[in-house]
Amino acid sequence: MLSKSEAVELAAEFVKAMYPDKMASLVMLPDKCEEYGFGWAIRFDWKEHIETGNPVDAPFTSVVVVPHHGEAAHWPPTALPVAEYMRRREVGDWPSVDRRSGGY
Repeated sequence: MLSKSEAVELAAEFVKAMYPDKMASLVMLPDKCEEYGFGWAIRFDWKEHIETGNPVDAPFTSVVVVPHHGEAAHWPPTALPVAEYMRRREVGDWPSVDRRSGGY
């Protein structure tokens, strides 16, 4: 299982890869991270949002999921609360295949 600090590092790498133009603005929030049976929910924000409080400056989602067992870091679905998604992943109540492939 990953430690919190390892998960924060992996989440930061993931966000930087997704938003290379925002690397200087990335602020990891380790005190707001939560551990679940499936993995870590790692919180982050943009410096501009922290400074202004303006929702326009906030990330669309401010959580990265870092699974304990080697799966890639990823965004959680926005249709569910993070805790519900993590619970479903832990008990295996989540599709294991991306059903979107070739569907666009």
